[in-house]
Amino acid sequence: MNTTNDKKEIDFFSNLSKEWWNLKGPFSSLHQLTDARIKFILRNAIRISRDDHVLPLKSLTCLDVGCGGGILAERLSRLGGKVTGIDASQDAINVAQNHAKKSRLNITYKCTSISNYLIQKHKKFDLIIASEIIEHVNNRMLFLSELSKLGKLGSLIVITTLNKTFASKFFAKFVAENVLNLIPKGTHDINKFVSPEKLIEEGKKCGIVFDDVTGFTPSFSIKNIINKKIDSFSLTNNPTINFGISGIKIN
Repeated sequence: MNTTNDKKEIDFFSNLSKEWWNLKGPFSSLHQLTDARIKFILRNAIRISRDDHVLPLKSLTCLDVGCGGGILAERLSRLGGKVTGIDASQDAINVAQNHAKKSRLNITYKCTSISNYLIQKHKKFDLIIASEIIEHVNNRMLFLSELSKLGKLGSLIVITTLNKTFASKFFAKFVAENVLNLIPKGTHDINKFVSPEKLIEEGKKCGIVFDDVTGFTPSFSIKNIINKKIDSFSLTNNPTINFGISGIKIN
């Protein structure tokens, strides 16, 4: 069966599974990125959600594709979302399930690829998020098509990833992995980076109209430059390196 799975990528992240909730470990920058990811998601969720300032995702069925250890899924759940998280790594799913239990959060986790999940389940979601995952799949067009099929008509689809620019290749790959050691070496394959323009073009072919793009820009204090850590990320108009893109399923 044709699949988006990349076994090498799955094994790579499975080997890091014990580190998902280590705030000072290899996923620390992902934890720092999460506040910005949530801001972008909420900025767009108002298109499909009720006006609830306390629980802005209340009653929305949410699918976190490539959920890893549950960093983003738990935030979505706390905001009122009815969250399902899927990941092809059983080790990551085990971590996510255990952490959600300790946090007393009702999140459904399943170890599966998006291709297999699509076959097994007929449920469609209001909000689908593929955060920091599309740059790790083998067949991007198939992946986008499967995201679309899991959404209802009018559902919101949000992707965050890395731009296909020289700056992204230099900073997100070479500097982040080899100089600052912000992420483990081998995390990214620059050949899988993609531009917002390309995703907009490919999304249309899959019935998704991507119409909102934002950049995620890191900030550093002098102390954390020395410690090789990121302070935080902010939303910007510059998507040169990290960016988020969202849109509506229209058919």
